[in-house]
Amino acid sequence: MGGLLDKANAAKETETEAKAAEPEPVVAKSAPEPVAQKTGAVPSPTGAPDKATQISLAGWVIILLGAILSLQGGAWGFIVVTIVLVLGIGAIVQAERMRGSINQVKLGASVVVALLIATTPYAAVMLVPTNASMAISDVELDEDTNELSFKVRGTMSSVDVSIEADGVEMWTGSGDVSNDMKKFKVPLADFFNGNGEDYAGNEVVDYVIKAVGSNGQEGEVNIPSRFTTREAQDAGVRIAELHDSNDADEYLGITMEILVGLLGPNEDAEDGGGFSAVGLRPMNADYQVQVTVSGGETWTESLITVDGDMATWAPQSGGTGSGSTSGWLGLTGSGTDPSGVYYLDKSEFYNGKGEYTFTVEITNTLGDQTVFSSDYCWNIDLKTGDGENSVAKGDGVGLTC
Repeated sequence: MGGLLDKANAAKETETEAKAAEPEPVVAKSAPEPVAQKTGAVPSPTGAPDKATQISLAGWVIILLGAILSLQGGAWGFIVVTIVLVLGIGAIVQAERMRGSINQVKLGASVVVALLIATTPYAAVMLVPTNASMAISDVELDEDTNELSFKVRGTMSSVDVSIEADGVEMWTGSGDVSNDMKKFKVPLADFFNGNGEDYAGNEVVDYVIKAVGSNGQEGEVNIPSRFTTREAQDAGVRIAELHDSNDADEYLGITMEILVGLLGPNEDAEDGGGFSAVGLRPMNADYQVQVTVSGGETWTESLITVDGDMATWAPQSGGTGSGSTSGWLGLTGSGTDPSGVYYLDKSEFYNGKGEYTFTVEITNTLGDQTVFSSDYCWNIDLKTGDGENSVAKGDGVGLTC
């Protein structure tokens, strides 16, 4: 019995020693959860930017929009750039503060980029030549309304325009630009200050359209001188005696033609009723013409009205008179011969052999309605010959006075 107990105790001791020799398993303990720091940031729902990010994005949007608006240039562009820098950069700085700490390097880089975005477009506008994107085009003249029209094209919101004559400002206007274009119409009378060309086509008055956009851009263009040659100043006259078609010794009177516009200073009447100029430089103008014959009985042709290059009047013999002023214009006088030729009957003006003066007065309706007068004189003898009684026949139209 005792031997059995000894064996049992011996086995228990052996088992106890074996367990004591086994290493005890190590159990890992989790680190204590850190205490969250209190900040101004509020956690956002999963996938959505937090408040700081939203403010930062808003700042960049302001800077980008401001950069686009600053393309207007001028004082407006400077104001936009200033506001953009204050609001946009302020938003970026505030966003960094809300994140709990400010990264000086990151913030500095952001400010530099914002400055470049906001100021580069403005600087580009100011450095590019001011007339880079402005054009004055489609300069036209409406003969019916006597208005000059032109278009200003550009990216400005409004434009101020003026018309100068030899550097003197004669007219100003302004308007809003819609779809990058503004059309202007200006009456000729509002800026006319003398003919743009002389009788030979040489430019004598320089008319210029100038424009200044709201963004500081500028442009100018010359008005074609033919548009501003609007004042008739000279007239030529030529006459010829008219015989009765049934009696060669009988003078019915004289035919008359006038040349109106701009003539050279050396053009003059010639013996026999002629005139040195055979034509003149074409021009369009608005004026009235009065032709008078004096030296005997004073006679006056019906008032002639010229619009552009077309003359019209009411002949004293009835009907309607008309003709182009681009060449010699035949007057209607007081009657017509059997073949339909217009003439001035000698009974209307002739009072015997002598000097007769033909006066042409031009009253321009543009500007200050200046009157120009031209006078030409011939010795006229319309005495009728009588073959049976051997009475000498007159010499008709003779030498100039």
